[in-house]
Amino acid sequence: MTTEIKTPISVVTAIIERKNRSGETLVYMQERWKPRVSPDYSGLWELPCGGIEPYENIFDALKREVKEECGLIITSIGSNRQNMVYNPRHNDKSYFFQPFICHGVTETRNGLPWIGFAFICKVEGKVNINKKEARKPIWFTIDALRDLVTKEPDKIFPLHLPVLDYYLKFAKL
Repeated sequence: MTTEIKTPISVVTAIIERKNRSGETLVYMQERWKPRVSPDYSGLWELPCGGIEPYENIFDALKREVKEECGLIITSIGSNRQNMVYNPRHNDKSYFFQPFICHGVTETRNGLPWIGFAFICKVEGKVNINKKEARKPIWFTIDALRDLVTKEPDKIFPLHLPVLDYYLKFAKL
């Protein structure tokens, strides 16, 4: 018998961009591959994404997850609006951040109650995919990504579909 998780799980999502030689924007995606723990969602296209540890700075979580999943090093984060860390009393620390977009799920098919924060990122390094989590890394052109989102949304991890749709409509591409 499985225990149902009722508390939302906080995640960070990376929309990783780079330019090709002709200056065209490319977006990194990978095929989700967790057949034992996530069989209903394995085989779908996803953005690098993962859990935020308790009390972890969200930018540290984003960098850690991207490095763990695809081996890339984040060099810049789009809306990197973070103020200083406030420390009004001993052992009380807080800060604010501004993601590109927030996202979550209201229902899943054997998934988890995710709620997340997506950031547009630039990276360096070569892709070195974590084969325990994903496979088939690919850099989509904006046109190919738009085709995937509009014509084959069922091939995208449901948590990331609204992120990609919003990105294609409102990011400065």
